[in-house]
Amino acid sequence: MFLVHLHLTGTAGPPPGHGDAHALQDLLWAHADPWHRLEHVTVRSVSGGIRIVLFLAAPTAERAGAQAAELIADVSNSGLLARYRISGIG
Repeated sequence: MFLVHLHLTGTAGPPPGHGDAHALQDLLWAHADPWHRLEHVTVRSVSGGIRIVLFLAAPTAERAGAQAAELIADVSNSGLLARYRISGIG
C-alpha cells in the first residue's frame, strides 16, 4: 500500500471551506472504482487549500500516483474541483 499526497489550491471564489473538504472526501469514495484500489482517504481544509491523503493498494509508488490521478480526473467531472487546481501529487 502506498500513500499519495495531493494539495489543491483555490483558483476562484471564496477560500476553501470545511464543507468542501467533506464533500470532496465523499466524492472520492463515490467515484472510487475497484481498479483505483482505494483503501483509505483523508481530506482536510488547510491554509490556502485542501490537503488530500490517499492510501492506495498498488505494486509501485508510480502506479499508486497514476491511480490517484485517474481518481482525481473522475472526481473533477463533478464540478466541485472547478474552483481548485492540483498543486502537487506525491
